[in-house]
Amino acid sequence: MGSEIKHLWQRSKTYRIVLTATVVYVVLRLVVQGVVLAVMLFPEAGILGGVPAWVDVEGPVVPADLQIYLNAAKHLSARQDLYLKGSLERLEDHYPYAPSFALAFVPFLWLSPVGVSVVHTFLHIIAYGIMYVRWGRIFNRLGLDHAVKMLTWSLPVWLLFSSFWTDLGYLNIYIIMALFATLLIEAILTEHLGWSLLWLSVILQIKPHWTFAAAVPLLLGRRRFFFKLLALTVLVYIAVTGMTVLIVGPAYGWSQYRDYVAFLGRLSRDFPWRGPEKPFLGYNHSIKQTIVYWFGVTQETLRMATVVKILLLIPLGVTCLRHILRPVNRRGDEIPQLGLDFAFALYLGAFIWLDMVWELSLGIALYPYLLGTTQSRFARTWAHIAFLPYALLDPWRVGSLVFGGMDVILPGPYVATDPAIYVPLIMTTLLMLYALLVTRLWRAMPAPRLAGV
Repeated sequence: MGSEIKHLWQRSKTYRIVLTATVVYVVLRLVVQGVVLAVMLFPEAGILGGVPAWVDVEGPVVPADLQIYLNAAKHLSARQDLYLKGSLERLEDHYPYAPSFALAFVPFLWLSPVGVSVVHTFLHIIAYGIMYVRWGRIFNRLGLDHAVKMLTWSLPVWLLFSSFWTDLGYLNIYIIMALFATLLIEAILTEHLGWSLLWLSVILQIKPHWTFAAAVPLLLGRRRFFFKLLALTVLVYIAVTGMTVLIVGPAYGWSQYRDYVAFLGRLSRDFPWRGPEKPFLGYNHSIKQTIVYWFGVTQETLRMATVVKILLLIPLGVTCLRHILRPVNRRGDEIPQLGLDFAFALYLGAFIWLDMVWELSLGIALYPYLLGTTQSRFARTWAHIAFLPYALLDPWRVGSLVFGGMDVILPGPYVATDPAIYVPLIMTTLLMLYALLVTRLWRAMPAPRLAGV
């Protein structure tokens, strides 16, 4: 991507101005990120007045999601239960990953709170940079020249992308998962079995819904590759499960895997939903959370949410069925737009079905892809309107913090001035992009074959 950026920099004065201003913001933003991290890790220093009064933790405060992973690793090391039984009163008690993921975090327990926070901060920044470069390689490899151009133009949006900066604050693994999904999509489209198996197996140990790209070969009629990949993935998953059980002890390991399956089964029921009594919606913008916030947490509203999700997913399901019944039987890299349309549509469909939707990390790759692969001015305008309000939230949040201080941080934590805690902005963005992709896929359906031809 370096040559494309250099070429555009030399050719466009507007690009030079926008990119320079964005880079200045990024430098200042990293300073703000460092100061906030220092406030949390060194509360006794009283930086910016110290941590908010509602933080009831003594000593260094590791970013919230990273602390969940570390707690799980501690529980695993002590052979304690990873999964709580009963309703979750706090999101900090919410550990929804496999025991193998907790085992992978055990080595990070050797680091101090400062060390582990700094290491994961750099890991996120590096992963995000690799993700940008990798999408440039994918678009180049698939011959999507205009998408490469749009990816270059959208670099300032990548640098400002709210999902990246939010992830850097919480130190969840959303951006890292988006990188894994990127690598899986690339391997799936080129039908590289080894790499597909590797990335699919890694993703399954963390967030199984990110395996959406594995269905693309089936939709393109590449059934042999699909079922071979599926069979090998099952074997690898069994092997990883077995190794985890042996390492932590058979009795304890099997009990945790049983609890893991049971936990996922009751997660939606036990999750601490935010009802109308709460002052705002929060950052979970799933269909279910939005509906129960408006209408209350009852069995009827939970069932209503399921019905709404099914209705929203019917167009994608029908479109996929049409392609399965009349497959093109070509590799994804031979028909790149259809292959990527399916990959992104399945990604959005998976997130529509989820009951916890906190981010749309892969949307930053979908945005330039849509701009670079559509001739319709209306569709391009639609993509801008759908994505940019969500993507560019971070400067507003930072401005609130700079002018309002730590007082704008509410328990959760939430940013009091953030519009995304009052309206389901992420889901709105997701549904608008979903409508655009499903419409394209429907129109891309091959014509019926004539009898005798």
